[in-house]
Order: sequence, then C-alpha cells, then structure tokens
Amino acid sequence: MDAKGLRSDRARAVFDYVERSPDHPFARVVAVATEGAHDVLDIVVEPELPQDRAVTIRPAEPIRVHFPLDDGRAPTIHSRRDDFPLNQVHTNYAPDSEGLCLCIWEENWNNLRRVLSAQALIERIRDWFSRMAVGELHQEGQALEPLLPAGAHTLIIPPGRPADSWYVSGARQHEGRWTITVEPGSATSKEAEAIAFSVFAIQLAPQVHGSLHAQPRNLKELCDLAQNLGTDLVGPIRQWLLSGDRTERPDQRSMIVCLTIPKVRQAGDGVEGYEVRAFRVGAKLSQLGEAFGCSAFDPGTGRIGALLFPGKPHGLDNILLEYLSVTRRLDRDAARFYAGSDQRCDRRLVAIGAGAIGSNVVIGTARAGLGTWTIVDSDLMLPHNTLRQFQGNWAVGDLKADALAVAANHVLADTETAQSITADVLNPDSKAGEIRDAIKQADLVVDFSASPAVLGYISNQSDMRRAGSFFFSPDGSDLVILAEDERREVRLDEIEAQYFFAVATDGRLAGHFDAARVDFIRYANACQDLTRRLPPWQVQTLSAIAGGQLIALVERAEPAASVWRLDVQTGGVSPVSLSVSAVDRFVFDDWRLTVSRASLDLMRRWRAEMTPRETGGILLGTVDLSRRIAHVVGVLPAPPDSEQEPTYFVRGKKDLGPRVERLGRASAGVLRYLGEWHSHPDNVRPRPSSDDTKVYSHLERHIGPTGAPYLIAIRGRDETWFRLGSDGCVRGEAVIRDDGE
Repeated sequence: MDAKGLRSDRARAVFDYVERSPDHPFARVVAVATEGAHDVLDIVVEPELPQDRAVTIRPAEPIRVHFPLDDGRAPTIHSRRDDFPLNQVHTNYAPDSEGLCLCIWEENWNNLRRVLSAQALIERIRDWFSRMAVGELHQEGQALEPLLPAGAHTLIIPPGRPADSWYVSGARQHEGRWTITVEPGSATSKEAEAIAFSVFAIQLAPQVHGSLHAQPRNLKELCDLAQNLGTDLVGPIRQWLLSGDRTERPDQRSMIVCLTIPKVRQAGDGVEGYEVRAFRVGAKLSQLGEAFGCSAFDPGTGRIGALLFPGKPHGLDNILLEYLSVTRRLDRDAARFYAGSDQRCDRRLVAIGAGAIGSNVVIGTARAGLGTWTIVDSDLMLPHNTLRQFQGNWAVGDLKADALAVAANHVLADTETAQSITADVLNPDSKAGEIRDAIKQADLVVDFSASPAVLGYISNQSDMRRAGSFFFSPDGSDLVILAEDERREVRLDEIEAQYFFAVATDGRLAGHFDAARVDFIRYANACQDLTRRLPPWQVQTLSAIAGGQLIALVERAEPAASVWRLDVQTGGVSPVSLSVSAVDRFVFDDWRLTVSRASLDLMRRWRAEMTPRETGGILLGTVDLSRRIAHVVGVLPAPPDSEQEPTYFVRGKKDLGPRVERLGRASAGVLRYLGEWHSHPDNVRPRPSSDDTKVYSHLERHIGPTGAPYLIAIRGRDETWFRLGSDGCVRGEAVIRDDGE
C-alpha cells in the first residue's frame, strides 16, 4: 500500500505516521481507498485495556476513517466490528452508514483542526476505546447524552419541564433558516391567523441515554423511530389533525412535531431530564390529513373534513422533515447553572436606589439568576442618567425603579424577577408598609443610594435579616462594599464607622476621599451629582465587580468590608480587604454608644506596655446627631509630652491637633475627636477619680455647647468604663469586661 492515490493532506499525514513512524504508533493501515469527496483509511488500533472491562473492547479494534477533501469538514470515524456493542454513549447509530459512528471529540472542528496532528488523531481514537472499556467515557456528573442530533433551524421553547401542548408565538426566517418560538397552551384565534405553523407535541416513553440515533429524514422514518422508542405517532397525529384550529386554513399552515423524551441514566432510574426534539414537516396540514388517511381537503370551503372510513397512511416517506435545533429560554435556575453558581434557590433582595451602581448590579445579578429584587427609588430618569445607568433613553421621563424592574423582568424567561416601589425610604408616605414588608421578607437589603442617611435608616431596622451598602468613592475610581454578618452582630452603620477609620489610617487607601468636600459629607458619587465627570467604563467595571461580590456575599455568613481600587490609567483593579471588629453596643435613653473591640484591644495593649505607670490618649469615632449615635472606632496613644506616672496621667498635646486634623480630612470630615481615655493601676478600679471628673467637666464645658457628644473612658486591668455625655447631661455609663460579661 502507499498514499499516492490519497488527495487529502490529513489522510496522507495519518497514513505516513502509522506506516513510517519509527516509534510504535499502536495502529496499522489495512486498506486505502477514495470514495467521491472522501479519502478512506481502514485502520486497526490497539488501545490500552485493563483486565476487567465494563464494555467489551478488544485489544485490536478495526475502524474506518473518512477524510473529506475539504478540511473545513471533520473526519468521521466508524467501528468496523459487526458485533460492536450497540447503544453506547458517545456513539451514533446509523445502520445504513459505514458502521457505528464514534464520537471522538466534542470540540468545534475549526478550532480543533489547528492543533490535531496525525499522531494526536490516532491517540484520541485509542484513548476513546480505552475509556469506553472502563466505563469512563461519560463522567459521573456529566449531563445525559442526546438521543437525536441537532439541526440547522431553531426552536425556542419555555424553560422548565416541557408542556403538554404548545403554540407558535413567533416565526422568523433569515438566510433560509427558521427561528420559531413556542409558548405553552393554545393560541388565540388571532395568534393562529398570524402564524403559519401548528405544533403537535407528544411525550415518548422514558429512554436510557446511549447511542445517538440517526436523524429521521421523512415522516415515515420519524414514525418508525418513535415506534422503536415505544410510542405510536400515527394515531395521536390523526386525532391532532382533526382537533382544535387545525381545520382552519389547513392549506396554508405547516406542522411542527415536538417529541419530549424523558431520559434516565440506567434502566429503572427516575427521570433525570427531558430531551425535546422538533421537526418542521414539509407539507401543509391539508396534505397531511390525506397522507395519514384521516381527512380530505375541500378547496371550495378551504377546510378539511374527517373521513367516515379512514384509510392507512401512505406516502409518508415522501414528506420530508427539516430538523429544528431546540433551545430553552433561561429561568433563574438555568441562569445560575450557566453562570457557574452552586446556589440552589432564589434569594430575596431589596435594592434601595436604582441609580448608577444599583441599576447595573440589579441587571447583572438578574442575569446570574441570583434571585428576586424589590427596587425602591422615587427619582425620575433624566437624560444625563443614561450615561451611567442601565436604563437607556427609552426610560427618560419614567420613574427609575419602574424602568429598572421592567428591564430586569426581560432578562430571563422569569417575568417576576423584579418589582418596584416608587418611594423615598426616608419619606415613604403611603408606601411605608410596603417598604417595611419588603425589608422584613428580604434575605439581604442593599443600599445603593450613596446616602449616609439611608445607610443609617437601614441600620436602624430591627425587623430584617441582613443589610449591605455598595457605593463609589467621590471620583468614581473606588468601589466600597460593606455588609453585615448573618446574625447582625455588627450593624451596617458600625461597619461604616470602621471603614471611615480605615480610610484615614490605612496607607492602602490613600487618596480615597481626595475628591470629596470636607464641609459637605458625600462619600459617594451620587448619580444626581452633575458636577462630576465619570466615564461610563469605570461605572461598568466597578459595577460588574459589585455584582460578582454580591453573588458571593449572599453565600457567606461573615461581615464584609472591602474597597476595590481602579487604576484609571491601566484599568487594573486592586482589592483592599478591611477587617471588621466586633462591637459592644449600649443604649442610654435617646443615645446609642458603640465601641469596637479593636479600640479596646489597643487600650489594653498600651496599658500593659506602660504598667505600672498610667497612660492614655484620645478616642476617635463618628457621630450621627440626627440618630444620636456615637461610634468609637479608634484610639490614639499618649503624645510624647504626656506625664505618665504610677499614680496619675496628664495627656500632652505635641502633634496631636495636626494629627487629628489629618485624620479628619482623610475621612472627608467624618472621623472626629470624641473624648479622652486613660488607664488605672491594677489595684484601682476603672472608675472616675476627682481628677477624672475634672477632665469630664472640661469636655462638658467646651464640647457640650457645640451639640456634639463627648466621652471619657478608663481602662482597668480587666474592664473598661465609659461615660457618654451631651448637651450638659450625662447620657449614660457602661462597663465592658474583657471576658465579654
């Protein structure tokens, strides 16, 4: 034998490799032929086989390879064994072909052919037989194999389990290919008039997945295939042709056949999935009635009538089929699968704010099937909003929440992905109850409003499961993500206060608030801010990260605080993870005081380092005067000019004022001086002495008239004592023990 008669470069390459390779290729060519537009090689391959085999693969397997002269078409590989086991996965049952066709690869041929050498082709075939022998060709978690091949035309069906009946809701032909859309149920008379197709749907008997069956080319082969699979088609089609609207305009309407095939992995198993296969029949309904011997067409009335004495079907082999490739619309469950999520059920979410970040995150997570959204916003869409928000020019003049809900409900087949509440959460008026119910039922409430007041409102809600806040830095180059833990042990505003302290003290966040106005706190770039110029690509980049982090967040129980920093020159993004400290929380009449455990740890450490001498410093934190809340999130140690002795402590001033001012500027004016702390020796309880009372009185005189609260803290050996005052009154005292009691 030689390769002189071969016309295909790939066929010659395989021949040369098998016949001339100095290394044993574990294959031999036994015949060479040319057939029309193909070159053919008969080859015997020798796969590696174990002693115990799940499938009877032999040490020498004869195959035939058809190489098209056009290398843009893939070679086909057939088994030449008459007794090769039938109905195996990754095989194609085609009895009139060159034998059982083997599915050697799943890749797109145009991509695969670039790297598929002659040696690689032979090794793939050998590996296919080896894995078939041990039952590993189809992996345990892999989806069931199809029973019928796909086609060139497309049928789009609803998600979920296939319906018992469908109607065609749309049909479009482009470049000779049909795309047909069906919905469950029956068409109205008006819909039936507009569409020249009717759907016959039937469910076959359950099938064990295995070899791919040959594609039926005509109605007779389709009926024979269904019969082989345990279902009669002739009787049901006859009944269908004479029922419903099929007698109307039968000479102008065609038939779509949809077969639903329940599939099981092994005989006796429960149904694991449903395969839907569809065919466009190349005859009008009037012709089909006659071919099936059940009706006759009257050209005068344009209708068909049932025959009193039905005849046998005839000429079905002359009625050709066009195969439709079936694809399902996506529901949220399917979207999660394609998005790579392990989440098993919907999450109920509330979005407060439908602006730049909120609109993009809602749509992004809707595409990922995260769950259902209730969107709360009272603003109108204005022309400039379209640059940053998902809602486009089509929504200008509409309410943002309504427009976003409409857009979210058009992402997937689920039409209840989002609902809207057009209200301001801070002034809800008649919508207060509706907002309260949505928050109560939500797994997570997310503040996208870029409003500290809204964040505070969410933090105050006691009847909710969990809250988070997503916002941009003033120049739109940083994304901030704050979220409570599942048990809400640290509230959102307490995490926010720790975030401000981190921005002021963590070098990784330098410049985070450089574009903010210190005299007017707006730590985020609110979408209503017309004075800032923000490229849409920055919004899209950071919003995409926000959506991904939100998907991950709902699966985590821990609190979260992170800043994602975008380099607008390179496009690189650097995540900065911030620690979230536990807090102690106290309520004094109409004031609330929270103290981070991180602050207590610093006081304890500095006291231990200075013992037996006393030490101290100042308390830093944030204040919300409208809600009457003070958060202690940081402490500073004693300045170098302080007096630190075993029986007293006098705090110095060196560099302290400029340092506090720098921290305030770095936090956009939010972080502030709250008061004083100092330590007591081991043998003295952490309670105020006469000197400590004088310090508190000094704070009361100088800070009280400003309307801000003031604090004094005393650190003892095992506990810390606090007193909170405001407006000349002591609001309350608290003791925090190191053992948590």
